[in-house]
Amino acid sequence: MINTSHAYTPAEAAAVSEIAVKSVHNAIDKRIIETHLVGSRGRALTDEDLLRLKLWYGVGSILSAERRKRLFDTIDQNPDAETVRADDYLIIDVARAREQLAARAEALREAERMIESVKGVAGGEPVFKRTRVPVRTIAAMKTQGASTAEIVEGYP
Repeated sequence: MINTSHAYTPAEAAAVSEIAVKSVHNAIDKRIIETHLVGSRGRALTDEDLLRLKLWYGVGSILSAERRKRLFDTIDQNPDAETVRADDYLIIDVARAREQLAARAEALREAERMIESVKGVAGGEPVFKRTRVPVRTIAAMKTQGASTAEIVEGYP
């Protein structure tokens, strides 16, 4: 993962780490991860916070909370390690987790470049740039099983 750090809202962190927003807030409240205040955005998380989230919930059923904390201490001591031994039988592929997070973070940034909210256009609801097509509508269509071809047909 590139060493540039980004600030993510809890909702963005949830999308990138594939963890429920409620679980992200829970991790913040339980101080599993620390948040930083960033202007009007409120709580913000870094790339390393996302890694911690992904691993915390990814190995949640395998390791106790104490062993997970030791895992993070090991990662903190060896930030460039590709793998980390969690115990005698479990080796965590930290590099792969970072790659997955980086790919999802880039997808989020790409989506943000395609979306805008303009006062007076669709009531300020997020739309695809240079259109009046609400993002919520397309997301609902995808959730209901519509293919990309069907969506493009409906919104040429």
